[in-house]
Amino acid sequence: MIRGIDHIVIAGPELESLTAIFKSLGFNVVGGGKHPIGSYNTLVGLQDGAYIELLSFYEDSPQHYWWEAVHSRGGGLIDFCMVTDDIRGDYAVFQEQGVEMSSLVGLSRLRFDGYQLAWLNNEIYGEYQGLIPFVIEDETPREERVPKENQHDNQVIAIDTITLAARDLDVARRIMDAALQTKAAPVQDEALGARGIIYQVGPHRLEYLTPADDSGPLHEHLAANRPLPYRIRFKTAGAARSIAPDDAAGVRIELV
Repeated sequence: MIRGIDHIVIAGPELESLTAIFKSLGFNVVGGGKHPIGSYNTLVGLQDGAYIELLSFYEDSPQHYWWEAVHSRGGGLIDFCMVTDDIRGDYAVFQEQGVEMSSLVGLSRLRFDGYQLAWLNNEIYGEYQGLIPFVIEDETPREERVPKENQHDNQVIAIDTITLAARDLDVARRIMDAALQTKAAPVQDEALGARGIIYQVGPHRLEYLTPADDSGPLHEHLAANRPLPYRIRFKTAGAARSIAPDDAAGVRIELV
């Protein structure tokens, strides 16, 4: 069963620049490592056990399932992963709901200190990528994959809500009701001119919004074919504020 958000993926064309931006925003960014499929990362640990993955590519990898999201669709907040205690059962539910995805694949990351991490996850494709989470099961201990450093100058402590832009709200509702074994609550966002649904999943919330009409920022986001994760809200022990996408590598961030 899905228990909450494992991590969110923020990607850009240059890892050094991406890392510097998030350090400037007051996040404690630590080394991640290299994946054998051409990508590498740095990481931001959070007190809820989730983390932020800052990702780019150390070599041209056009077959990588996130390559297009970074190089053709603008990058930024491109995907999210959820933690589960039954990856095969959850995978079967997504399969039954018709989600386009890979089989469960074994992946790895060589940490910069030489430790080899290993896990299973699925890759989400097509119209579902970034809308429907991928799921993960560790083969090496999870505590070795998740950064232990989780204190930040900006006083961010946890993920609150990830907002997803849905072209078809009924599709998102059908899949996620089945995957989460619950019914979504309705939600409205007047500032975005959008309506939608929201789920509470462990300590986190997933919010799916669709434009109410052919205007407003959410409609513009979908029309531009940007990755479907639209906004991330973090809980903070400090002052609530918004961070503009221009200041956060294209990511809409709210501290609440």
